[in-house]
Amino acid sequence: MKDAMKELQDSIHVLDNFDPRAYEQAEPPLVSIYLPIHRDQREEPRRDEWDGIELKDLKEEAERTLREKLPNEKDWAGIAERLDYLLAHPDLPLWENAPEGVALLISNTDVYAFNLDFAVDPCVVVGPAYYTKPLLRNFQYGTRYYLLALGTDRFGWIKGDQHSVKRMALPPEVKDYFSELFANSDDTVADERKHEEGALDFITLEGHLSPYHDFQSRKNVAKEEAEKFFRYVNKAVDDHLVRDDATSIILVTLPEHVAAFRKVSTLRHLMPTAIEKDPASLTGEQLRDDALAIMEADRDAKVQKALDEFAYDLSKGKATDDYNELAMALVERKVAALFVQEGKDIPGTFDPKTGEIFFDTDTNPTDDKILDPASPDLVDAFAQAALAQDAHIYVLPADKMPGNKGIAALYRY
Repeated sequence: MKDAMKELQDSIHVLDNFDPRAYEQAEPPLVSIYLPIHRDQREEPRRDEWDGIELKDLKEEAERTLREKLPNEKDWAGIAERLDYLLAHPDLPLWENAPEGVALLISNTDVYAFNLDFAVDPCVVVGPAYYTKPLLRNFQYGTRYYLLALGTDRFGWIKGDQHSVKRMALPPEVKDYFSELFANSDDTVADERKHEEGALDFITLEGHLSPYHDFQSRKNVAKEEAEKFFRYVNKAVDDHLVRDDATSIILVTLPEHVAAFRKVSTLRHLMPTAIEKDPASLTGEQLRDDALAIMEADRDAKVQKALDEFAYDLSKGKATDDYNELAMALVERKVAALFVQEGKDIPGTFDPKTGEIFFDTDTNPTDDKILDPASPDLVDAFAQAALAQDAHIYVLPADKMPGNKGIAALYRY
């Protein structure tokens, strides 16, 4: 019994990034559940009563649809077990960390869970593929980011999203103080404060003057020592804090240190714009607001650049808003960017191996829900195929969309 419970627990995967390759081989039937989270009513770091009632309703709806499609309950016994486990455990990290909503993609063997930065309408979709289109909005807007709070003798690593920022603990092999790294330091103040949790105030280099600097000016010495520390910080972040993580990094430091750090930086996802302020002078809310302003400006610039490219490339045969052409481009894995109209549904699907499109001509839903669980969505199918080949997805309002068909694409070549 204990082993079975451990197996259930281990089958729940909370993902930060949307990677369809992690579950594209999942065997149907597949259940997709989207649940809003009542943050204002939550007094403890766990799922509250309202969310539990909503989840119970969605669970029952999923099981009712599964029973209609597959009368033999053995065909979806693993899904039922996982739904029961999720409902019975309101204290899972999944619920503790949920901001505005939760997406649950459930098979007989696994649950892929995503914390959402925006409120979703509660819904259940049961079918041969996961329903992932609501996830596009969450991962298109780039609201996850890191802040590298940097001084000349200390640094901090902060994780942020749309709602808050949180200082992260550094692994034991990473030192955040200059005096812990380099010899000939007599900075007793820094030594006394090495283990102070969450400190982001920065001590000057007055105590770090090595006897090996001869008669150089204090300014030049400080510059050399700062560059030494910046090189260490860059390597520590690259080797231990991000590795293969593609989350954007925003530098937070005084204006005079920005160019010096960029000169030695090899961080691939360091944003071109920094928060040019002393990190010690900023509250968490100020850090969040400044970071979101940078992320939003960067996103708007990328969207506009992609739209400009579409207008030019369409005449060159390197872009399309034709469904059949887009399907074949996905088969050939040459889609670089996909534009999706917000809220657009196209009943149907396509074969990702042949590019053949199948439209659903029955416009009558099977029930009174907004989504028709019996009707696949061509936009969702296109988006999943595009993400599987690392294409960028842009979810746009109708007045920003290129063309008038609700979906369009830029080619790689």
